[in-house]
Amino acid sequence: MRLTGLKSSIYRISTVAALTWIGPVLVLCVGAASLGASLSAAAESCSGPRELEARLHPAPTADAYARLGNWFRENKEENCAVDAFQSALKLDPASKKALDGLAKGLIAAGDYGSVIRRLRSAPLDESLTLDLAIAYRMADMFDDAERVLSEGLKTYPNSDSLTGALVSLDIHIAHSEAAQALAEKLARQKPRDIEAQRIYLRTLIINGDNEVAAPLASKLLALAPHDPDFLYLNGILERGAGNFAAARKHLEESIALNPGFYNSHFNLGVVLEQLQDAAGATDQFKKAIELGANEPEVRFELAKVLRTLGETEAAQEQIELYQQRLKEESDKSLAILKSTQGEEAVKAGDNRKAADLFREASAALPQNPALAYRLAVVLNALGDTEGERTALQQAIKADPEFAPAQYQLGYLETREGDNAAAERQFKLALKAAPNYVQAWVALAATLGMESRFQEAQDAVANALKIEPDNKAALELSRKLTEAQGRH
Repeated sequence: MRLTGLKSSIYRISTVAALTWIGPVLVLCVGAASLGASLSAAAESCSGPRELEARLHPAPTADAYARLGNWFRENKEENCAVDAFQSALKLDPASKKALDGLAKGLIAAGDYGSVIRRLRSAPLDESLTLDLAIAYRMADMFDDAERVLSEGLKTYPNSDSLTGALVSLDIHIAHSEAAQALAEKLARQKPRDIEAQRIYLRTLIINGDNEVAAPLASKLLALAPHDPDFLYLNGILERGAGNFAAARKHLEESIALNPGFYNSHFNLGVVLEQLQDAAGATDQFKKAIELGANEPEVRFELAKVLRTLGETEAAQEQIELYQQRLKEESDKSLAILKSTQGEEAVKAGDNRKAADLFREASAALPQNPALAYRLAVVLNALGDTEGERTALQQAIKADPEFAPAQYQLGYLETREGDNAAAERQFKLALKAAPNYVQAWVALAATLGMESRFQEAQDAVANALKIEPDNKAALELSRKLTEAQGRH
């Protein structure tokens, strides 16, 4: 006896997956398998301080798990923090503190989709508003990020953190005038708030308004002479003005206080180069690269000072790396342009144009699985099953652990009536991301259609462990129970 009525459960979920896993493209995805597996194993491998662990016995509380989660976050053990906050929420689902901790852990782990799913319908305080906006921004869902921040500022109009996030977003999406106007408004409203002034100063410098920025930078440094950020900002303004001796002093002081900020090392390298200290500049450029500087300019400047030192082979290596990074940046810029145009075409209802644009974006960055997946979603809307399948296969080729593509392939196999292939794809999605609720429900529906009721019930039970109020899982559990009773 086949339970064909359960197919609708999978069809509905396919649409949900497209909405919750991917927004506008260029999500530079963290490997879903490593993320999901590490989260599921966290409870077995995580161990906090003895005094915090002791609070969990014999009767654990939400507060004890939240304290443990905060400790894991402070010590950069994000997966363990996520597990602890999930445990806190199971005991106290309404805790905004635990939800904030969980959201921050998921963001640090690169799981922006889970943050969006949990927060987009939840009551938001200031911290949760920022969490949701960050998740949207990191998923390149800029319109949603801007909406959340704008709405949040209606409730928290004097929030430095929300204003700073919106200013940063406006700069990122080339709304520089809006960013500066917003930052200036906050600075005028809060003239004695040093963080509000910091936001305004950064915006002025980014927009190249150095005449206004320079006196403000000097004023803020006088108020906070040991602030590494103000030292750095004064240093780059002085570098731009050609005052290299003062720039060197401030940048060196900033680095002494915050040695891990690669921009300080890069700018100090440029200053030392101007002061004819090629060896010192070389050291600073190399340190910037060691700390993660990936901009083409860093390689170009390093090549220049290496050539000055007579290290021609090393200089040529840096030039080649510079050219490679330029191409990568060009390809990325093209992909961003085409994908942005593709999203505009989708909004305008022109999916055929959108498909062409996403296809160009994916060709520019073939190793980005999210671009190929976004193309697949548009082709699905056009009814182009073969094209969709090809795009999904490209996404999996780019990242075999990209769970959304594995899931959607399972959906296609179900539609073709190949339940065995669908089961295989859903299991691959779950291997990559064990907390993928929609995949658990789809697997359960597929097993139910094969009259494998106990396995189906086990799968839907896993979905409900993760999201106890998931409507699709609850409905499917009821259908399975009824079908099993008739069998």
